[in-house]
Amino acid sequence: MTTKKTTNKNQRPKMKSKSPVNTLTDERRLKRTPSGLNFFLNRKVTIVTIDSKRIEGILAFISTYDIMIEQLDKEGTRTGTYMTLFKHALKYVRCEDPN
Repeated sequence: MTTKKTTNKNQRPKMKSKSPVNTLTDERRLKRTPSGLNFFLNRKVTIVTIDSKRIEGILAFISTYDIMIEQLDKEGTRTGTYMTLFKHALKYVRCEDPN
């Protein structure tokens, strides 16, 4: 007697996840102090680009390849407009807030 596996093309075999859900790692990630550009989030920064243009604003968002800042007017109040800058175009980022 031969046994054949019959599988429906629409049904895929259920696979178990190889790694268990590790909540301890997630808790550690949340407790870490921010480092790098994440330390400057929601703070007033001055950004200098490679062509020496100076941009002031509040660092709003950081992704893999770009950052987004909220622009400030001459009095230092938020204007509500955002600017996206690619990271490879930056020379340095300096934080203006003392804390």
